[in-house]
Amino acid sequence: MAADARPAAGRRLRLCFVIQRFGLEVAGGSELHCRWLAGRLARHHDVRVVTTCALDYLEWRNHFPPGADRVDGLPVTRHPVRRPRDEKRFARISDVVFHDEHGLDDERQWVVENGPECPELVRSLRGLRDVDLFVFYSYRYYQTFFGLPTVRERAVLVPTAEEDPAIELPIFGDLFRSPRGIVYLTPEEKSLVQGVSGNAAVPSVVVGSGINVPEDHRAVDVRTRFGIGGPYVLYVGRIDRNKGADRLFTYWQRLAEEWPDLPPLVLVGRPVLEIPVHPKIRHLGFVSEDEKFALLAACLLLVLPSPYESLSVIVLEAWAAGRPVLVNSACRVLEGQCVRSGGGLFYRGYSEFAEALRLLLADESLRRRLGEAGRRYVGAEYDWDVVERRTGEFLQGLVP
Repeated sequence: MAADARPAAGRRLRLCFVIQRFGLEVAGGSELHCRWLAGRLARHHDVRVVTTCALDYLEWRNHFPPGADRVDGLPVTRHPVRRPRDEKRFARISDVVFHDEHGLDDERQWVVENGPECPELVRSLRGLRDVDLFVFYSYRYYQTFFGLPTVRERAVLVPTAEEDPAIELPIFGDLFRSPRGIVYLTPEEKSLVQGVSGNAAVPSVVVGSGINVPEDHRAVDVRTRFGIGGPYVLYVGRIDRNKGADRLFTYWQRLAEEWPDLPPLVLVGRPVLEIPVHPKIRHLGFVSEDEKFALLAACLLLVLPSPYESLSVIVLEAWAAGRPVLVNSACRVLEGQCVRSGGGLFYRGYSEFAEALRLLLADESLRRRLGEAGRRYVGAEYDWDVVERRTGEFLQGLVP
């Protein structure tokens, strides 16, 4: 066993991961990180998961049956969501807390409407006496906001915080100052949370994320599988406004008018907004992990226009495939990842987007240098053995 693969010294911990949704079908970034990290830590510790019955993150409708389950060999307990999210009610309270004078009760109601409202899950936590540490994912959701304070002396928070309006709500300050420890995914996330909450006294660690590259992806011929006849730029992720997809579509169509030889933009992911019908934009829908990595390996570059990220796994996966990235510098996490790695360029506004994209597409040598820099960075900083060691040692240090 390599040095970084050794489990942290100390006794075997009893860990309970608490998250809004959990399953092989769940593709969200925080949920994927939780499943991967829980699986790694389960090699040396006793790990269980407590979650809801929801699959969809927009409405939180119950999908999985309540009770005991197993996912990737991990024991999972599911609790039913009390009611689906009401989009109109959520929109009204969001308008109040982000644009009008309001009180803490309004902010608490925002958390309830954001969901997934699952009081049964929250009540169950106090009864889990045989847990050394609860690891709560994602600060903004119901199960963390209402559940963490009930077991705060045994609670570890993984905020997955993004630089969006919710992080500024005063109600979350106490939450960030409450846990026994905090696990951040990037230095920018740590700086952001400490800046809004003054929680520097809470023990913390920056762990990042490992990358799981399936071996079988090399056998996938994306040209044949998807009928892609030439070079292309790739986008992978949720296709919605919060991820900047609407602005990406506007930019791409504008640039196509100026530059007829612009390669097509290939989209992978679930759409929650209308995708333009355009000869330079193509949507592949949902693809398997093997297909996703094959698409990454064959693309010219990955573009990520999201202004809100706590850690972008798809950027790390692109670098693992040796591909450069072009990201939105409105997201300090993405810009910071590119600066530290040397693995990509970043832009602010259409003019910089067009100039950076033209530069990358015209210079194969530049794309290769950036992609290789990203690959080296991922190998040094985002290897699962490194992430597991950092996390395990930190958790051991929190338990007397």
